[in-house]
Parts: sequence; structure tokens; C-alpha cells
Amino acid sequence: DRTWPDQRHRRASPFISADTSLTITMAVAALLFLVAAAMADTSIHVDFNTKIYTSKTSTTLQVVSNPILDRVFHPPAGPLTNPIHDNAFASLAALDAEYVRYVPWFPYPHVAVGELDAPVAGQPTSWNFTYVLPQLEDFMDATHMRNHSTVINFSTQPCWLYNAASCSYPANPDESDFGYVRGDRLLDPSAKDLGLYYGRLLSWLMRGNFTDEHGVVHTGGPAYWNMTYWEVFNEGEHGYTAEWYTHDYDVVVTAIEEMGDIDHRLKFVGIGGASTSWIPYFLNRSNHAVHDIPLDFVSVHFYASCAKRDDPTTYAAGFFGGADGFIGSVKDYIIPMRDATSPSTKLDFDELGVIMPDDNNPAYGIDAGLPDIYWNAAGAMYAYLYGKLVLLGVDVLGHSQLAGSPKIPEWNIPLPQYPSVSLLDWRTGYGNARYWVLKLLLENFAPGDNIYNTTTSSAPPTGTNPFCGEVDGPNYGATELRCVDPTATITNIDFADWGTPDGTCGDYHVDSACTAGNTTQFVKDLCLGKSTCSIAPYPALGDPCYDVVKRFVVQAECSGTRGGYAVNSTTELVYALGMIGTDGGQKILVINKSLDRQTVILTGVRAGSVAAVDPVSVTKGGPKGIRNFDLTGSTLVLEPFAVVVVRPTA
Repeated sequence: DRTWPDQRHRRASPFISADTSLTITMAVAALLFLVAAAMADTSIHVDFNTKIYTSKTSTTLQVVSNPILDRVFHPPAGPLTNPIHDNAFASLAALDAEYVRYVPWFPYPHVAVGELDAPVAGQPTSWNFTYVLPQLEDFMDATHMRNHSTVINFSTQPCWLYNAASCSYPANPDESDFGYVRGDRLLDPSAKDLGLYYGRLLSWLMRGNFTDEHGVVHTGGPAYWNMTYWEVFNEGEHGYTAEWYTHDYDVVVTAIEEMGDIDHRLKFVGIGGASTSWIPYFLNRSNHAVHDIPLDFVSVHFYASCAKRDDPTTYAAGFFGGADGFIGSVKDYIIPMRDATSPSTKLDFDELGVIMPDDNNPAYGIDAGLPDIYWNAAGAMYAYLYGKLVLLGVDVLGHSQLAGSPKIPEWNIPLPQYPSVSLLDWRTGYGNARYWVLKLLLENFAPGDNIYNTTTSSAPPTGTNPFCGEVDGPNYGATELRCVDPTATITNIDFADWGTPDGTCGDYHVDSACTAGNTTQFVKDLCLGKSTCSIAPYPALGDPCYDVVKRFVVQAECSGTRGGYAVNSTTELVYALGMIGTDGGQKILVINKSLDRQTVILTGVRAGSVAAVDPVSVTKGGPKGIRNFDLTGSTLVLEPFAVVVVRPTA
């Protein structure tokens, strides 16, 4: 399941009918046009005298094994050298990123599992690295061998270790099998056999050899003796619970340190993007059988989506709305849970991206049913996540993922592999807009940058009393209540509900079939007495009706005579953040969250240089994706879903 854990019900939701979707899409597009017209000039002001934080955030990516990264394809006509292979791994190397994650994933068991069949007495074991090694070697050559840190995760456990009725797998190593993970309990509850499997695997990877179950020594491993990070499992496969996972984590890590990482060089990443609710249990050392077991990192996953794959007017609300909901969860839950149990444990958000609806439908052609502007919109969302999460002190942000593809039968890729998550154009191996956004961030921002107070402003909507805010599904973000008068405060919450409330502003009603019940008091506690407050209903208020598209509504009042207004992800069209690097240079990250062009005024800036990733520079892919130009004056025009870095010179 490739969602952030508490978002799963959103992917399962039936959304809305096609006719209703079209009506809502047109209404949202019209609303955005009116908002954009009223807010044509957004002013950005960075107070470079007011430092608010020092960054400790690294941007990076994950690489998931799949056929598009093979060295050689094997179609029926005979072997074919992969025409994009060299470009793909050259693109990876050119990023020069740290903490690059590599995951040989379960749909391709030949690449992910070193021992596909259970050992049988009197017969040679099935240990075989023929298909495991090539993509691993190419990945390590582009990262580890260039002195960059990596996070390796052979997450797929051999099926035969579990209580599965059968453990078949495709004969074709490039044919995906999303049913390979079978069984919900280990045959050996102590997990000793599981630990020995990983101990042997790490011995082969780090020492170049291992001894199998029959005492036979296998040599010829890559001997990556100075590997840096190892992540244990991925997204709770096999129905893991926090308790079961914590037990098996201890067994596996101990075996790795005894058999493979004998010098204890490795640091370990825990929970593998499973439910964030595991964090308190897993990080509580009293729950571990090995009291001093390493708890270096925990990892978290998040994917946004939208209502319609081929409709760019749904991208802003879906991507940035989903991102705001996730950011609220990080701030209100994930970081406090970590801080309360093991504050020294770092946070690795090693899967961040977008998974579009119906992504693995084999009916799509070579463009995967995605408009070119999609790649810019998804890249802008990742940049936005960086701009928000760097302020919260998240350590690692991994863009997911280097490569995916639709089906390409002529290359013996019979089924799609999440094409919308790809950072590369599967036709050429060159980076698409998502890739070039990551490269732009890597080249301009790093841990140690000082962050300065940054404000964006435009002519606010006319305030009213009362005023209302809403957050709509299927991608749930946040709404912010603001009083127009800077000295005013929120004095009353007339109504608030999370569920399926009826009515419109001034006449809301609770729908008893789906309501959180405690919403009004929750909002009062959060907002009364403040001039502004941000409300993210999910996951704070839970899920009052599973598998139903919900909405949050609030009606509020401000003191004074000018009233208030509400904003959300679709009404704030530009995000900006100013920093000063360790070289002393000023820089401003600016993101257009809209499908429309936006004009911004950089107050106090008279000249500078601009590096931009936008539809002018790149969409679905190219050997160059960052355009550079000079800024003369303070006005900057942002193309749709543009991500730019401005370096003021005057």
C-alpha cells in the first residue's frame, strides 16, 4: 500500500460520479480563476534580519527495482540492450544525493529475494543472485561508489518463511507479481530463521561471502563493507503489528550485526513506512528485547493523489490539499510522538510523491494517460513539502521514485509499474520535471542553511462576520481562519463539523449519519483568542464514516468591524521561503501552486539571478531541465506549477 498510512481510506473512497465530478471541477476552476484575478500580484518579503531556524533537512530520492532499469531486455525476438539504461543511471549519479534509498520490491521476486525456494535436505539451496546483482551494482556505482550514503532495504522476505499455502513466482523475472507476499505469520515464531536469512544476505553484501543452511560457502558477493544505512522491511507487509514488528526488528538487526555488519558500521531505519501509530511503541526501549538495539531513524511515507488523472484542474487541490493534511499530521502527531519517546531518533520520510488514480491500468499507452503538465505539478508539490517540512526539522525527504513505466511489450515489460511516480522519462532515461525540481533543490539548499522570516501577501478578500472555511475530500488538507484587522481575534465558533454536513455558510447542519461529534469544541480550543489559526481535520478528528468522501466546515467570527476570511491550499497560490546558505548568499524558494501564471513582487529585491523548473524548461523529460535568467527589477512571472530559486544581487 503506497499511501501514507492514515490516508488509505482516501484511495479506497469511491470519490464521486463522473457527472458530479465534472460539475465540481468546473466550479472549482471558475473559483480559482476569480481568486487568481483578485490576487494577481503576490508580494513576497523576506526579513533577512530575522532568522527563525537552521535547516537540517536533506533532499534525496528512492530507487525501486523494476524492469525499466534492467541492463538487457529479453523480448521474444531476442535480447535487447536497454536503450535508456545508461541515461537513467547517469541521471541518478548526476544528482549527487545523500541517503538514497534502494528497494528491490516484492512484485519482482527474482530481483528482491536471494533464496526463492525453501532449503531441502540433500539438495543444493536456491540461493541465487543472478537477477539481484545487476540493478544493485548499477545503483551502488551511481551512489555508494561515489562516496554518497545509501539506505538499502531488501524488504521482501522469502514467502516460504510464512504460513503461505503456496509460494509460486513468475518464471519471467520482469513480470510483476503483486501477490507474492503471502502468509500472515512466520512458521518460526521466534523469527530465528528470518534473522538468519538476513544475516546471510548482509554477509554476502558486506563481506562478499556467506555459509548457507547446508554449510556450503558462497563467494563472489560485492563486499560493500562500508554500507551506511539498512532499513528493516516496508509498509508492514504480511500484516505486521507494532508488537510483532518490534520483536522481529530486534532479531533481524542482531543477526545482521553478528553475521554481516561485524564492525557495527550500519545505522538502522525502523518501521519502514508502516502506520505512524507504531512510532510510540517501537521507540519505547522497554518494548525491545535488546535494550541497546539501534533506533537511528524511523521512516514515513506519503503519496498525494487527485480526483481525475487526466484533468489538470484537479491537481492543485489534490496535491497541495493532500500535502497540507500530511504536514498537519507531521506537526501535530508524528513529531510529538517521536519527541515523547526517543527524541534522538531521526525522521526519514523516504517515500514522498504522487500516485495518480488507476495508475497500474495496462490500457494506457506510452504516455501513461498523463498530461505533460502533470510532471510539473507533482514536482511543485515535492518542493512545497520541502519548504514546509524543513521548518519542522524533518531530517530526510525522499522523492519517490527514480523510475516507473507503463507497459512496454516490445521491451518485455508486460505490465505497468506505477508510471506516475517516475522521476525519469521512460522513453529516454532523462529527468522529467519532478527530477529537475529535486536537482534544483539539491543544488541550492542544504543542511546548515539559515531560514529567515518570509511572508507572502496579496489583497485579502473582504472580511465578513460571520465567515466560513471548508476542507473538501477526497484529498484532505487544512483551512486557515484569519481576522482582517491585525489587532482582532477570533471570538466565536458558531458551527464546525467534520463528516458530511449539509448546507452552506450561515446555514450549516449536522448530518447524523456521519459526524465527528466533538468538532466545534476542537476548533474552539484551537482558535479562540487568536488572530489566525490553521485547522487540519484529519487525522485529528478521526474518520467518522469510513470509505465516504467527507468535508470539514467551520463558521467563525472575529472582533472588530472588518470581520475575517478563510484560506486553503487552492486560494493561496504562491509559497515562498528565504534562506542564507553557509556561503553567506541569500536565496528565495518560490513555488507556484496553480495551473495559471502568477506574478509576484519580491519586495526589497532590485536584481538577481533566477533558476527555474517550469513548463518552459521541461515537462515529461529532457537532458536539461533548469533554465537560468536574470531578474531585472522586483517583478517575477511564474509559469504554471513553477519552482524557482531567486538569488538577489541587489
